[in-house]
Amino acid sequence: MRNLLNIKRHKGLSLIESLISSAIGLFILTSSFLVINSTLMTSVTSEKKVQLSQELDKKVDSYILTGKFDKNSTQQGNDFLKVKGSSSNLVKFVGENKESGITVSKEVIKHNKSS
Repeated sequence: MRNLLNIKRHKGLSLIESLISSAIGLFILTSSFLVINSTLMTSVTSEKKVQLSQELDKKVDSYILTGKFDKNSTQQGNDFLKVKGSSSNLVKFVGENKESGITVSKEVIKHNKSS
């Protein structure tokens, strides 16, 4: 008879056990979300940097061929600048995405205007 009463008394989960298991589940779910979000943000940033670098490469290639650098911004909000290089015979090109704060640069030999 006592065994039957003990079984009835300990049947199911108590409120404390339920709260603890819910808190653990919520912690695991939140941690998973943060890891996935961080991974996605890193991926998006890398993709933006690659796109910015490719656009800058196209503009630099055009400069090498024509001697003129197109400073116009693109639809993605990327700005491009031509600045002094680290040496007198070098010119530096900078591409910047102000929205995400990404900057890429490339130095090339100055275009010879006489050719």
